[in-house]
Amino acid sequence: MELSYRHNVILAVLLAGAVSLAAAQQKTDLRYTVQPGATVTVTNDFGPITVRAASGNQVIVAATPHSAKVEVDGHQSANRIELRTHFLQNASPQEGAVDYDVQVPANAAVIVRTASGAVKVQNVNGDVTVESDTGSVNVREVGNAHVHVRSMSGPVTLTNIKNGHVELTSVSGDVTLNNVSGPQVSANTTGASIRFSGDCAGEGEYTLTTHSGSIDVTLPAAASVEVTARSVNGTVEDAFQLQPNQHPTMAITAGKSFAGLANSGASSVHLRSFSGKITVKKQ
Repeated sequence: MELSYRHNVILAVLLAGAVSLAAAQQKTDLRYTVQPGATVTVTNDFGPITVRAASGNQVIVAATPHSAKVEVDGHQSANRIELRTHFLQNASPQEGAVDYDVQVPANAAVIVRTASGAVKVQNVNGDVTVESDTGSVNVREVGNAHVHVRSMSGPVTLTNIKNGHVELTSVSGDVTLNNVSGPQVSANTTGASIRFSGDCAGEGEYTLTTHSGSIDVTLPAAASVEVTARSVNGTVEDAFQLQPNQHPTMAITAGKSFAGLANSGASSVHLRSFSGKITVKKQ
């Protein structure tokens, strides 16, 4: 009798686990037809989100919940698509995770909100907005668009952003900018480091600011920039050997600030730190 009872209990547990696993593995496929200039919003606390451009005029969604405690809600209102993870009951971050792979028309605007999911957005030409707490953010191959990123502690990497209006804010996540150019590029952190590598093209204004982190800027010899750098309690180093600016807009203090030109100084570059080190070097 006792063996039979134990057998039934074990069988029930295994059956429940199998049902839960099957539910977790059921992928949700959604498809929407949109007009040019659509907006696609993804809200997903846990689990990776990948958004990428595809040909055509459809938004194609493949979403995989990690458990039966969550489901995916999709809604279209005119030219706006909203995708949201819906919690059916209390769930851990692992149980509440959903993996999103979203294909959008190249000109669609993209908005992503997450707590800890890793975010990747690539090959779009519409505006990009990402809000993340601890998840990493990777935006690449974006042109002629506004790129707004707000992160608490997740690392942020922007790569090959052309002619962009970039506004990036991070509290403690390191920021890496590779070949980011445009009329306005701004990155601001509290305690994280900023690394910039590129030619600062576009005759724009580039502003990199951090409170206690370091700023490391690498420029090619052909870069046309006017650079001002200042660290209140940290240090600055001009390893590029810029031509001294004869008409600086700030007081110059050895080891604390410098102002200089490379070539014709077409783009303006402002580097500011309260207590971190600022370095400008040649590629």
